[in-house]
Amino acid sequence: MKGGSPLRIPYPIRKYAVLIAAALAVGILAFGGEGALERFFIDARFLLLASRGARDGESPRIAIIRMDARSAAELGVPQGIKWRRFHPAVIDALREAGAALIVFDAMFEDTEELYDARLAEAFGAAGNVIAGELTVGKTPAPLRSTLRGVADLRITLMAGVPRFVAIRDGGSSAPLSVLAASAWRTAVGEGAEGAWQPRSPGFWINFREPAGYFRSFSFADVYHASGGRLADAAKTPLSFFKDRIVFIGLDDPANHNDQFPLPVTLGVRFPGVWGHAFATETVLTGRPVVRASMPLDAVIAFCFLLLLSCAMEVKRRALRASLIVLLPVAAFAGAQALLSLRDLWVGYAPIFTGFWVVLILHWVNVRVVLAARLRRAVGFDPALIEGISGGNGRGAPLRGEATLLISDVRGYTGFVSRTDPDVVTRVMTEYMDAMERCITAQGGYINKYVGDEIVAVFGFPLATGRSAVRAVLAGECMLRELSALIASWTEREIAAFRAIGIGIDAGDVVFTEVGGRTRSQFDIIGDCINGASRIQTLTKEYPHALLISEEAYRRIEDSREIAGSFVRVGSVPIRGQGNRTLYGHVG
Repeated sequence: MKGGSPLRIPYPIRKYAVLIAAALAVGILAFGGEGALERFFIDARFLLLASRGARDGESPRIAIIRMDARSAAELGVPQGIKWRRFHPAVIDALREAGAALIVFDAMFEDTEELYDARLAEAFGAAGNVIAGELTVGKTPAPLRSTLRGVADLRITLMAGVPRFVAIRDGGSSAPLSVLAASAWRTAVGEGAEGAWQPRSPGFWINFREPAGYFRSFSFADVYHASGGRLADAAKTPLSFFKDRIVFIGLDDPANHNDQFPLPVTLGVRFPGVWGHAFATETVLTGRPVVRASMPLDAVIAFCFLLLLSCAMEVKRRALRASLIVLLPVAAFAGAQALLSLRDLWVGYAPIFTGFWVVLILHWVNVRVVLAARLRRAVGFDPALIEGISGGNGRGAPLRGEATLLISDVRGYTGFVSRTDPDVVTRVMTEYMDAMERCITAQGGYINKYVGDEIVAVFGFPLATGRSAVRAVLAGECMLRELSALIASWTEREIAAFRAIGIGIDAGDVVFTEVGGRTRSQFDIIGDCINGASRIQTLTKEYPHALLISEEAYRRIEDSREIAGSFVRVGSVPIRGQGNRTLYGHVG
């Protein structure tokens, strides 16, 4: 406080407090965490990171050998996991090439006595083979004793996508990626000192590189290697594998249990071994994705929504629209920068959801409030809200053509002074109800009541076609209804007025919202309003209960049955408008 004055909350916060609170609650509670929408946005950020291409072209630490369908066909591998008869040759080739580590994304639970001894010999000779197992006890003894390590193959999947590597304290085996990274550091002499070590409960995999970052080879090409070169089209030298971790995994498109869409592959399924490769790269670089806490997500989302509320208060429509569009884009760019520079995963789903919740609730609120104001603006059709409301709920002026009808009760003052108020109320209610029916039946609306005076509009901003014809038909209907009412009042012995005057004029008008801070209304502004009012007054001087201007008459000339009900009165001086030609109704 200063000088005893209370602390004032900024206007946008006060105005949009409910909207911000609702949007924050929906965004954080319904779409926070790692739900489907949040996964979509983090995958989009991974895709943008990977779209730059690998900084070093390809991983200097990891390569992949695929046990693919072509290899199966060339080697005649029968159905099932019977690749082990070919593994020794591949292991020997990789050992001679100087591979730092050979990692099988495969289980060796079954027994093939004919091939197990040779495979165990290859494992032992290499001394650097790791395999994944879920049930260690089932691995044949000769194989188990010659493996460098036995790892946990499981990676937490979310919607079928490898996401999170769980570290289980006290588990029987470490995750494959953690075990592989540790073994590689030992093999190349880097050591684990100072290196990042994942801890319980685990880490999020960082997909900041494209899938092509890990160069892969067909199993058959490595198996048929000779002369120090692979049998692939490029005749890749075996020395490529030197000091690398070489993952060997199944690549069978028909086996969807081992095919996963990755964030950087646009939904294309890749062999599961790629998930282990990305996880291992994450451990080796020491750059896991760090998921921001929910309180931090909430604070960031709140700041965003506050900025959005400020943007919605900008008066210039074009600038306001630009800011509203740019804010979520800027928020996404900021989240992308945090992921790129700090590997920090800030929730974007709460921001995105909050953005739309605020806009939708604001739109609904504007519509409800505006509809209420329009209903108070007597006779106005709330269906026009969308056509006249601006982004901040204030009306924008509209211009068009309309026909104005103004009617006034003759002798109203004397009628009120000599009549019981209850009777006046009953008479005027019946009268106004009948007049309104005539007006609305012709597609007009009552703009306002001024005591006993009725101001009705035909045309803009409603349908403008034949507005003058409809106004004249409404005026004739009003005279007929008055005659019926007079007969009814006479029959009921009610002393009421006996005549009304009607003036009609046509021309250009402006439809807008007028008023001050505490009260406003929608209104028609134009010369034809003054014209209709002054023409109506002239019905006291001429023997015509309905007078129309020449501008209105020109618009009904084509309707001869209507135009024939009028005679030319002549040129009459109208206060503030000069001489004007009028026509009187004689029907």
